[in-house]
Amino acid sequence: MNKKGFTLVELLVVVVIIAVLSVIIIPSVININKSINKRLLSEKIENIESSAILYANNNEEIFNGTDVVYVYVYELVDANYMTVDIAAGTDTCKVATEKSRVGCVIDPTDKTSINNNYVILRKEGAGVTATYVDTTETPTEQTNESVTLVDAVCAGYANGTFKGQAYSDGRIVECTCDKAKSPTKLVIKGTNTPVTACLIAGENVNNYLKYGDTKANWRVLGVYDLDGTITAKMITSDPV
Repeated sequence: MNKKGFTLVELLVVVVIIAVLSVIIIPSVININKSINKRLLSEKIENIESSAILYANNNEEIFNGTDVVYVYVYELVDANYMTVDIAAGTDTCKVATEKSRVGCVIDPTDKTSINNNYVILRKEGAGVTATYVDTTETPTEQTNESVTLVDAVCAGYANGTFKGQAYSDGRIVECTCDKAKSPTKLVIKGTNTPVTACLIAGENVNNYLKYGDTKANWRVLGVYDLDGTITAKMITSDPV
């Protein structure tokens, strides 16, 4: 019986073919997975926004006389308007940091919790609209609550919920937060000219934020630059 194996050349050819296929196939598989995860995240965001609208329709008192409120994902979880991906108490879903007794909603693109992201709910003529906000898109070096509130106000300036107003050279100008600077700076909108205070414009009556664990709407006056540290000033709060 004549047994014949592969020659060295044939083995090398097979190895080269496998290597070429790996170079072609593996990146394609990775890109396909990324595309699938992005689609899953988009669907999850739509679900969060729909859940937030349902939450608002069933709990109209959260507006408390205003037209705009913020509702966090962890609030939707604890109120049974969102299904969790992982139970509370795991490494990815710590109760202390993710603020939910039930569990966490997970971003499929990086497997992290999105409990601390929020939805801006607005009363419109046709009903309530919802806009999901990813807080990681406006990162900050500091993590105390006052800075978190500053981020929420700055996000309001950026997305048009609030209109910033400052005084410069004796005139009123529109201002905003420059998140590209580290630390964040207050500037005249469209310029690099700094200002010491960026107030929510007087004609804007919707200067309320649903913030933190207090279950209250906080009325915010604006943000201030105090020797390089940006802080937010609240003038009253209305529990809901």
